[in-house]
Amino acid sequence: MTPAAPPASHPFAVDRNLRLLNALGVFTLAQPGLAIWVVYLLDFRHLTLAQVGVMEAFYWGVKLLMEVPSGAVADRFGRRATFWLGLIIEGAGVTMFAFASNFPILLASYVLWSSGFSFRSGNDQAYIYDSLAADGREAEFSKHAGRYQALTTAAFTIAGIGGAWLASVSTLQLPMMFGVVPYLAGAVCLALMQEPPRKLTHHRTSYIETLRTAARALRDVRLVRYALLTQIAIETGFIASILLMQPFLQQQGVPLAWFGLLQTPATLAGAVAAIASARIAHWLGIRRLAVFAIAGVVGGLAVLATIDRSGAFVGFIVLQLAIGAATPAISGYVNDRTDSSIRATMMSVVPLGTSLTFTLVGPFAGIVGDASLRLAFGGMALGILVAAGISLTLWRATERKIAVEVAR
Repeated sequence: MTPAAPPASHPFAVDRNLRLLNALGVFTLAQPGLAIWVVYLLDFRHLTLAQVGVMEAFYWGVKLLMEVPSGAVADRFGRRATFWLGLIIEGAGVTMFAFASNFPILLASYVLWSSGFSFRSGNDQAYIYDSLAADGREAEFSKHAGRYQALTTAAFTIAGIGGAWLASVSTLQLPMMFGVVPYLAGAVCLALMQEPPRKLTHHRTSYIETLRTAARALRDVRLVRYALLTQIAIETGFIASILLMQPFLQQQGVPLAWFGLLQTPATLAGAVAAIASARIAHWLGIRRLAVFAIAGVVGGLAVLATIDRSGAFVGFIVLQLAIGAATPAISGYVNDRTDSSIRATMMSVVPLGTSLTFTLVGPFAGIVGDASLRLAFGGMALGILVAAGISLTLWRATERKIAVEVAR
């Protein structure tokens, strides 16, 4: 293998660049409007929850189309250039969303917002791994990925607290308008970042060949395929927090100013679990961790489906705790079995899969949620239990089969 090293006059500083990536992630997720965006659409733009669900399907549908191609762009043209492309497009979408006065413009803003986000998701995980690999520290990936997830979650939480308070003393639109500011700060961080060196097993491939190579790897490496499917099923639980948490709080009579603060325990639970993900996986083993994560997601949704009281909010905490614990560990498992030349493409498979499930589940959650939030939670719990259970069973069966083959 021959490393694609940076110029000798500018050696790649691993820890410095990881800190800058963390700052970039913090700024881009510090969106003050995200804690009240559903209420913004319901009460300020006068949409129904079903319409919001359809909009979510549109958002994730665009992301579905863009996810793997954007990962291939990162593998072909570089991590840093892809971050720039995503930052500019996503910032434009957030700005348009704040000022959109009708449904078509809202949909157009979703196209830009979703497209820009696609160039960031997957690429950030690949950047972390490639940076560590430049110093022979690949084993630290889960720890750093967990830290990155925790920091971005904390940024989302703190910004949400401020955004909800701002909306309560001004208008629902003002926090959305302030959403463009973090992208300007993120641009400063990105300007200071370096492109990580990558070890490629062959000459630099074309965009189309990168997609083909990733598809072959996904087809041939069964352990990676089933691990990714399990992670996708687990992360589908996020749609409950994204789309239904704010209507739940509104239904329970919670004042708008408290929305950001009351969402904090759930988001911080996910952040703490993400930090501890590597240790938990080392202690339990990756597949046992997946079992507990599935139980946590399904259990949290079951609580929300069966209890019609404000105390049922604990279900959101359990759900995010489970997802936070599983995601970095499974990502590390996949990264260890993926070549650098297609890493961003492969890491885009999970966002691709969640985009597909969110596209399908979003309208269901919105339409059913308009009639009954509890029914929406229950339907999601059943669907995730079936999908995650099948994927995990295939993953474990494949690992046992490979172990038998190796023993021979």
